[in-house]
Amino acid sequence: MNEKTMYVSGIGEVQMVRRARSKKLRIAVKSSGAVVVSIPWQSTFSKGESFLEEKKNWVIQTKQKLEKQGLTRTPLQPGELFSTRSLKYFLLPMKTERVKVFFKQDEHIVEIGYPENESLEEPLFRDMIRFSIDGVLRYEARRYLPARTMELADKLGYSFKSITLKNNKTNWGSCSGLKNINLNIHLIRLPDRMIDLILVHELVHTKIPNHGPLFKEQLKRHFPDVEELNRVIKQFSPELF
Repeated sequence: MNEKTMYVSGIGEVQMVRRARSKKLRIAVKSSGAVVVSIPWQSTFSKGESFLEEKKNWVIQTKQKLEKQGLTRTPLQPGELFSTRSLKYFLLPMKTERVKVFFKQDEHIVEIGYPENESLEEPLFRDMIRFSIDGVLRYEARRYLPARTMELADKLGYSFKSITLKNNKTNWGSCSGLKNINLNIHLIRLPDRMIDLILVHELVHTKIPNHGPLFKEQLKRHFPDVEELNRVIKQFSPELF
């Protein structure tokens, strides 16, 4: 067994995962409040539990901080959900038997219609709505992110091999050692300058694979206010409701 879910008093549900790539014990508190303990493959769940107990106060404080911010996730409720760089998304009850997507291009509006007699608390139903929203976000991302990345690469003197759009829940982007860039479709929900920061961040990785001093120095050349921008980005989450 490589995964284990347990309940911890004061924290709630915790997922323990043994990973082949994990070099040491690590704890992640996601924007949703979910807690994941990564355990090296050769280690044991009991060691993971002991490590969690040592870091329990930090986990609780981090979860409380996310709750106080109140900006990390969009509540799933009727009305306007969020805006992207080109569209406003609305969730509306309708006389329909299934979830439907409607474009009002002249008004730059996307309406996600759902059966008015259905509860938004039903997990399967929520997944259907999320799937529909992600489909539109992917369409938007495909129309903007690759072209903007190429534009910035040409302007700043970088090159990359390929771009793949993904629906990640934990990061905005990544770059492999082969210069393949992965971008989160939810980037399209960020302000333009935040999008550019993430894109340039990954472009810098095509030359400097780590986050050491050279990387930070190079990124700051492109974005002198990178520290402030990073603080603002932390108010957003790639995970919706």
